[in-house]
Order: sequence, then structure tokens, then C-alpha cells
Amino acid sequence: MFRKIDKTSTFNDVLKQIIEKIQTGELKPGDALPAERILAEEFGISRPALREVLKALSLLGITVSVHGGANYIAADLRSCLTEPLSILFQMYNSKIQDTLQLRGALESKAAFLAALNCTPLDAAELQLIIARLDSTQDESIRGDLDRDLHLKIAQIADNPLILSVLNASAQLIENMITGIRSHFMQKNEDSPEIDSQHTQLVNAIINKNAPLAEKIMNEHMHTIERLLNEITAVHTK
Repeated sequence: MFRKIDKTSTFNDVLKQIIEKIQTGELKPGDALPAERILAEEFGISRPALREVLKALSLLGITVSVHGGANYIAADLRSCLTEPLSILFQMYNSKIQDTLQLRGALESKAAFLAALNCTPLDAAELQLIIARLDSTQDESIRGDLDRDLHLKIAQIADNPLILSVLNASAQLIENMITGIRSHFMQKNEDSPEIDSQHTQLVNAIINKNAPLAEKIMNEHMHTIERLLNEITAVHTK
């Protein structure tokens, strides 16, 4: 399956070939890689050298290892940036607001692009999510639906880089404050503002008003940032 590589750039060459196989469909999410012995022979490198490469690929979220040593292509490659972003976050001693600001910039652009690309099927799916949000009081379900809405908008935007970084930044925030989406989506005094922004946002996207969609998403993310600041202020007292 793989070609022998230049041992002076082992990691880059192995990574390049694995990405090529994913791009061509020879390797799909969830597929098992050949056994270490076979991989090492195909690449023309030692098994210890291969293990170091596999550790790096696992850290990047491209592969996952299971008990017994088997290695698989990650089932959800959209989330492969979560761990590297987390490392950067720690290196620069970043605040959670830094991650939220990164996500806000990308969410606004995603909303703009989604309005340009929205199809009738996309519109129906967005309206269904809004209808389900309106019909439930369960904060956990509302949190999941909020995630679905933002994910759907990013998917409609049709930019895989925006989608990947958005997924990573959103997951990083969730990892730092467990259940943060559910907390935001509680039916309380903040709920009407968030629900109204969601509805306005979906309407702007469906009507293909890209500047308005971007504006509303920007306002929505500022609202989330304000609420997050209030939450973190309480927890740091």
C-alpha cells in the first residue's frame, strides 16, 4: 500500500502518504492500518521509528490506537485539531476567552458563507433544528441542538478548514467547562435573547442575506462571550 520513504524526513513522508490514501479513499475513517511489521517493511523504516510516527499521528488526531497495538484512521477527522489546539492553548497560557474569540471570528465567516450556499434542503434542516429548540425545555437536549445548529451552519459554509478549526475550538471550550452549552441553553432570563438570535440567524441564512447572517452571528457570539465572562467571574471568586 505504501512506498519506501527518505529516512531523513520520516514523519513528513509517512504523513504525506497516509493523507494521500485518505484523499483517494483507499483509507477511510475507521479503517485499520496494516500491522506495524508490515507498515515498517513497506515504508522501509524500523519499527521503533514507525512507532514514533504513529504516536505523532495519534497526537494530531489522525489515527487512534487501541489495546493490543492496532492503529485506525480516526472515525471523525473533523476533530483532529482538538489536541494540537489544546497544546497551543497551554503553551501560550491562553484564557478561555481567547478560544471563544477565535471561534467567534470563524462562526461569523461561516454564517456569511452559509447564506451564500444554503440549499432548500439545508434550509429545511435548519428550520427543523429551530423548531425542536422551541419545543423542548430540557437543557441537555437544547445544548445538543445548539451544537447541531452551529455544526450545520459550518457544514453549509462548505469550507473544511473553518469546519475543522470550529469543531476543535468548540470542543476545547466544552472540555474546559463541562456542559457549557447546556448551561447557556437553559430556559432562564438569557434564553429569549439566545433563541431570538438563533431564529434571526437561520432566517438570514435561508434568505441568503450573507451580511445580515454575519452580523447576527457576530452579535450572538458576543452574547455568548458576555455570558461566559459572567460564569467564569463567578467561578473565580
